[in-house]
Amino acid sequence: MIKLIASDLDGTLLDDNKNLPSDFFETLDELEKRGITFAVASGRTYTAADHLFPEEYRKKIAFICDNGACTYLNGKITHVSPLDRKTFEELLDACDEIGGFKLVVCAESGVYHLRSTDEFSDEVGRFYRNHRVIDDFHEIKDTIFKLAVCDERGTYVHGKPELDKIFGDRLNVQVSGDIWMDVMAAGVSKGNALKVLQNSLGVTGGETMAFGDYFNDLDMLLSADWSFCPENGHEEIKKQCRFVCPGCNKSGVTQAIKKYALSGEINL
Repeated sequence: MIKLIASDLDGTLLDDNKNLPSDFFETLDELEKRGITFAVASGRTYTAADHLFPEEYRKKIAFICDNGACTYLNGKITHVSPLDRKTFEELLDACDEIGGFKLVVCAESGVYHLRSTDEFSDEVGRFYRNHRVIDDFHEIKDTIFKLAVCDERGTYVHGKPELDKIFGDRLNVQVSGDIWMDVMAAGVSKGNALKVLQNSLGVTGGETMAFGDYFNDLDMLLSADWSFCPENGHEEIKKQCRFVCPGCNKSGVTQAIKKYALSGEINL
């Protein structure tokens, strides 16, 4: 039987207006009754994810945040894998040398970005709460979880190859959208964070469902025997998943949970 369900937020659980499915909390209540843990697995920081859930639900949900750099269980941080300061400074310098990037630093106390156009600030505000405008990233005194990088030339064809060329396996560069990528310490990913959570709960891959729509979700999806990509997801991710579920605007995650984990329609 299913004991753990992990889902990406943007493009997967949330619709295009950043709303949860209308039946999400009803579904969550049913999962709790059956002893099934639900985990949010997002590139967002915790403060950019927790506000989606009323306070009484936050301790019932596990949070894999910043693409696996920070994990919460029962309302407490259980695992942190930050960028070390020296590597962070090198990364900033490399991005400056490559040029054309817009950066968002995701840290324990919130997120930081430089003064920019109103359009970029609005884009940051769509995904991150508590974002601070600063003049120099080098002045940040905080625990750095990841660097979110916007590259309008295309992250898959330009930004990621450029950073991989410089850092190799010293960093994990995950493409999270057509023009966005997340840069974390080596070994940090949603998939590795999910494995840590599975181990702590005593859950196997065969007892895990996972939902995701993009490349930064892939290793998480491969860590679950019951992997789902929404119809709106990337075609390459669909090929790697066991199932394709209805899209994020059709409450695809809760539909699949009800069909496969709650109804007993098929033998898990």
